[in-house]
Amino acid sequence: MDGIKEEINNILEGAIRKAIEIGELQISEVPTIPFSPTKTPEHGDLATPVALGLAKQAKLPPKQIAETIKKHVDLDEHPIIRNIEIAGPGFLNVYLSNDWLFDTLQAIYELEENYGTCNKGMGERIQIEFVSANPTGPLNIVSGRAAAVGDTLVNLFNAVGYDAIREYYVNDAGGQVEKLGESIDIRYRQALGEEKLEIPEGGYQGDYVQEFAEAIVDENGDDHLKLSQDERIAYFRDIGIEYLLGQQKVSLERFRVCFDVWSSEKAIRESGKPDEIIEMFREKKYLYEADGATWFRMTDFGDDKDCVVIRTNGEYTYFVPDAAYHRDKYDRGFHKVIDLFGPDHQGHVFRLKNFVKALGLEDDWLEVDIIQQVNLVDSDGTRLDMSKRSGQFFTLDSLIDELADAVGEQFAVDVARYFFLMRANNTHLDFNVELAITQANENPVFYIQYAHARCCSIFQQAKEQQIKLRSLDDIDLEYLTEPSEHELIRKLAEYPSIVLSSAEGREAHRIPHYLHELSGLFHPFYNQHRVLDTDNMDRTQARLILIQSVQTVLANGLRLIGISVPESM
Repeated sequence: MDGIKEEINNILEGAIRKAIEIGELQISEVPTIPFSPTKTPEHGDLATPVALGLAKQAKLPPKQIAETIKKHVDLDEHPIIRNIEIAGPGFLNVYLSNDWLFDTLQAIYELEENYGTCNKGMGERIQIEFVSANPTGPLNIVSGRAAAVGDTLVNLFNAVGYDAIREYYVNDAGGQVEKLGESIDIRYRQALGEEKLEIPEGGYQGDYVQEFAEAIVDENGDDHLKLSQDERIAYFRDIGIEYLLGQQKVSLERFRVCFDVWSSEKAIRESGKPDEIIEMFREKKYLYEADGATWFRMTDFGDDKDCVVIRTNGEYTYFVPDAAYHRDKYDRGFHKVIDLFGPDHQGHVFRLKNFVKALGLEDDWLEVDIIQQVNLVDSDGTRLDMSKRSGQFFTLDSLIDELADAVGEQFAVDVARYFFLMRANNTHLDFNVELAITQANENPVFYIQYAHARCCSIFQQAKEQQIKLRSLDDIDLEYLTEPSEHELIRKLAEYPSIVLSSAEGREAHRIPHYLHELSGLFHPFYNQHRVLDTDNMDRTQARLILIQSVQTVLANGLRLIGISVPESM
């Protein structure tokens, strides 16, 4: 479709130039010609308000300008255009010939699973960091949304020619994991009978901590009491991180998200790179001492206050390893880095970008996008509060388990991923569990999968009736005359540009929306028109090619968003 728009643009631009040359339009230069799809096929395939935009400069009514442009388009010279009509105050509605529709089917037939891909990225390396939850508990549904979005964005970038990878940054150092060790220690001692013990402020109250501590007692008894408290907490911290991170990896794999790289904050700290970052900032005069701490001149970069990078006890704040980690990303040769943060990290974005700028990297090298909050809505429409520290939170595994009880494991992941992708990243998402488990037309993911399954059933019926699909060269596509058939092909033609714009705009939600729209065109066609007709084999063959194209695009799109492609339902 983008190629078609470019060709039509050139034709209309040529018509405007002709009008300028003979003095019919008094304008200094040819403007950019905007296009938009028409609301219905009856109004053409493309519409442009270019005549309205020229009215002031040309000092002529828009309709007169539109008539002039239309007059200078030779339809015999440009067979791609079937007709041009003037609508409303001066819109040009362009009707394309059927050839471009049939070219779309030809492209899908030849490219198959590669239809929708391109080489726009030219192999540029992109790293997308997402989820990166603290290894202090199970993944919650906010992490599930980040996982679905990040995984889909990597698929989109790779589809359009970039070399994109998935990366998870494990926050296995600092105060959060120390609190985990302390919380496990309390539960361990409680399991051994000690009383009057409380989880420290900021610690972790979840049942998973108690269950883990009880498992340690079952396996080792009171052996760990022989250690000093500091040694015991450090040990519980390390094995707690190892266990919980392992659980997170299992949850993500279940959710069909497999990271290419797992980076460790602890490893970054131990590599000496934070020390190098501090030395670099000192040389650039970004640091100063005050109140026993070392401060970074964040106000030099437009912030309203400076920030501490080395505490009074000599420990780095999290800004330093974060800056070192991003320098490490750059050193690994990524042309661009995209971080997907949760809503509670909004305030960190500006400072992180300033640290990256202080490292001497380009402003647009790092991009940070916020994945907004997910609100779980129960069957009564009530929002459920979630907090990892209080223990009142709904895990990603719990959600999949609940969905699996209703629709099975495979479809549970499909439903969860689809619902997480339904809204733009920067909008809050209410996850309606009752709708999610409803296997009917009101559940959008089943609606799409059922469209694919119907396509498969048509070919199964054709096989049973011994109807074999001919080569495309032996099929007359002129038998596709129904408006609904042309509407389907127009929607299929949009797919490559949807994939590209979704990647470039970081808008993963556009793919499920497109697939739902395509399915919304297919289902009525399926219900209203007979595909297999032994009395009209020429039309049957043409319609089979159309059905095969719909099947291909649905499958390609579902795979992009990590959803299964069932052949029957």
